Amino acid sequence: MRKILTAAALAFAIVGCVVIPKEMDIHVTLDIRHIQEQASDVLNFIEGTSDSLPVAETAGSNSMFQRAIDALDPMPKAYAAELNTVSPMVKEIATRMRDRNAAVDALKKSGCAGESNRGYLELRDCADLADDAKKNEAQKVIADDNKDRKALYKEIARLNSEDQDVNVGTIETVYAMEHLNRAKSGEAVQLPAGGKEFDEVKSSPLGQKLGGACQPGAWVVIP
Repeated sequence: MRKILTAAALAFAIVGCVVIPKEMDIHVTLDIRHIQEQASDVLNFIEGTSDSLPVAETAGSNSMFQRAIDALDPMPKAYAAELNTVSPMVKEIATRMRDRNAAVDALKKSGCAGESNRGYLELRDCADLADDAKKNEAQKVIADDNKDRKALYKEIARLNSEDQDVNVGTIETVYAMEHLNRAKSGEAVQLPAGGKEFDEVKSSPLGQKLGGACQPGAWVVIP
């Protein structure tokens, strides 16, 4: 009995002594690095290099004692949860994009579609689309994928809405950079318009290969 009372006293002492930051009560604000890592996981699933995209389970109990314990080392636990799980809506959208990925990939390989610096596909001039029927089909694939991309970005922004620095525009930039980094030789991409994203590209091996063609906002073909 004495051990039980001692444990209870310790629990209340922890709750009484630990100051739980308001931001840590339920969610922990994520920075861009963690959204980038999650974007990599989502695109791996869409592109078929991974079959795993776990959906977050409903949160369980959140007792004062557990919150006090978590507050002692909340960051790794919270980050792991956010990085390894997505909402059911994200997985639903990503699954549709996964089913469409072969058609999207074919358009990019042929140069008929390129990745813009806003995270969306754009139709490009190419010999394969000289036929009106094929061009209409390509336009539909691009429109459907862009619609899902917009929905995906909105949902991810909503999930991170506690961070005022994270909005749809931020998510678009993260995914645009991820698509650019994954682009294969012969595919068309639009370079970032400027800022740290462009500086990152310019100083990279890709920027060095592009040479003078590496300009803010320019469309280039990956060497």
